[in-house]
Amino acid sequence: MNWSGVLTKDPIYLNLGGSDNCHPKVGYENYISVDINPPSEGWSVKQDLKKPIPLPDNSVIRILSEDFLEHIRVEGIKALLLECFRILKPGGMMRIGVPDYNNPKDYPYLKKGSDPRFSRHITLTNYELIKKIIEESPFSRYEFYHYWDDGKFICKKIDYSFGMIRRTPDNDHRCRTTSLKQKFKVVLNDFMYKLLRGFRVSEGDLSVRPGHRLHVTSLVVDLFKD
Repeated sequence: MNWSGVLTKDPIYLNLGGSDNCHPKVGYENYISVDINPPSEGWSVKQDLKKPIPLPDNSVIRILSEDFLEHIRVEGIKALLLECFRILKPGGMMRIGVPDYNNPKDYPYLKKGSDPRFSRHITLTNYELIKKIIEESPFSRYEFYHYWDDGKFICKKIDYSFGMIRRTPDNDHRCRTTSLKQKFKVVLNDFMYKLLRGFRVSEGDLSVRPGHRLHVTSLVVDLFKD
């Protein structure tokens, strides 16, 4: 698909940095993936998102972006939000999902300023940073659904029909156990974790370990163009 083909769609839904997460994949119905390396066929278009999106003002009704913004610098995120505001129609929305480096298991990397586990994570996204970026953008109305704040996980119900975020406790398989073998492994690993720490372990410590509900969390926020 090219940008002329995108303009034939009504309504237009974009998934920025979406890879192969596009129509007709379940959860991404009617979404067009906008990516530097998109699938060769189907509902996808090649675009360097560091450059302006070649669409008219007020032409898009919905934008989704999951696990993409952390791969660009803060100034790039700000520029992209400006571009998204421009192309969104009044009444349109943008949903963002990014790793939350305030999650206690990831917070040490935020303090360090880098994450060697994921060398392509340029910006270590967190509530304070993303809120500041949004407040400096043209979006005057927004709502956070999932995020960590002062060691607590803030969780509001997400309507995923407005945009799928896979990396959440609701949807990520790493946040649950589905077999007896997995449950046994989690129990054993938790016991060893407690043993090595002299059993001085809180419920909060356990909640972010593999197989527990908060092991994988994202910061999820919706932005609205009024």
